[in-house]
Amino acid sequence: MEPNFCYQVPVVIGAGISGATIAMLDPSVVVYDKGRSSGGRVSSKSGNDTSSYDFGATMFRDFMEVSWLGQETKYSILEILKSQSVSLPIKPIYSEAHFYPALGMANLVSAMFGSVKPIQSHTLKKIESLDEKTWNLEFHNSATKQKDTICTHSVILTLPIPQILEIFHRSKENPQLKQWIDFLNQYNDYRKTIVSYFYWDKWKPNWKKLSLNPDAKIPITTTLQPGTDWEYQSWESLKYPQEFHSGSALLVQFGALFSESHFEDWMDEKKNPTPKYKDYLIQSLKEILNAPKPNLIWNHRWKYAQAQMPLLGREGTLNLDSEAFEKWKQLCRDTGITILGDWLFGAKIERIIGGVYFLSHNDLL
Repeated sequence: MEPNFCYQVPVVIGAGISGATIAMLDPSVVVYDKGRSSGGRVSSKSGNDTSSYDFGATMFRDFMEVSWLGQETKYSILEILKSQSVSLPIKPIYSEAHFYPALGMANLVSAMFGSVKPIQSHTLKKIESLDEKTWNLEFHNSATKQKDTICTHSVILTLPIPQILEIFHRSKENPQLKQWIDFLNQYNDYRKTIVSYFYWDKWKPNWKKLSLNPDAKIPITTTLQPGTDWEYQSWESLKYPQEFHSGSALLVQFGALFSESHFEDWMDEKKNPTPKYKDYLIQSLKEILNAPKPNLIWNHRWKYAQAQMPLLGREGTLNLDSEAFEKWKQLCRDTGITILGDWLFGAKIERIIGGVYFLSHNDLL
């Protein structure tokens, strides 16, 4: 693994919300990502000529709390973005404490990256030590079909833990990587989630029956029924009403058991539902919403939608006064590898942005 280039700044792997937060706080970093565009699970897509929708995260909460050394600190995500000169038009949604970018959730990530341009289409395959303080990173460049290798003294990985463990296992045996493998194995359980987007160009549901009010000052556009098949429903046409005049659009994130059971044959290579699931979805829409056949059905699946057992918990205050967090800090110091992401903070956007911000400003990152 002879490097083609050596960086004197940290190299970040992953251009999702964690990578974007790091780049916002330190624009000198270099970011690599396997996708053709940044965003990760904070992604938006154009559904047709006039409409767009969010098929990952659909909103974020403004406030979050951190507990460290016996003291609690409350952070405003909007104030963090403002302090970093991030320009992001937002709208309130669901409550006075929840927001979404007016141009789509992906705009949150692109705005945070600012002048930092991630190097896309690069999948990290191996990481091996060049010497005690230097790591070689080997990438597969899907654009050129070539192997690219770089080196750095500081690596920040923001990928899902299963992908990180695959990289470590492919790499040459190393005591430092072995320490990380042993530590990360307990956080390797991830939930799968399958998603469907439905678009009607000339139909709208009865909002009142759904307990939704498009004309409310702060519209409630989502319904959540934990444990059911159609667990989370987000009416994207209420979030982006200027794009929908006579029609409507619905994004559904299905429950854990349903997603696990139907994950493998959920869609074809163009993300259209397979015939089996197309019939199921059309029939279910009729039964649940009394809806006609949609003009468009688009399916997606997240293999690593969210970590099941985050080190700092899923909800509430980020508690940094724990033995597990101390072990994480020690591994980061000892190896020159920092591993961030939802396995550490939980899946909620505000926990990741606020968590990375706190670590950075307290010299823990």
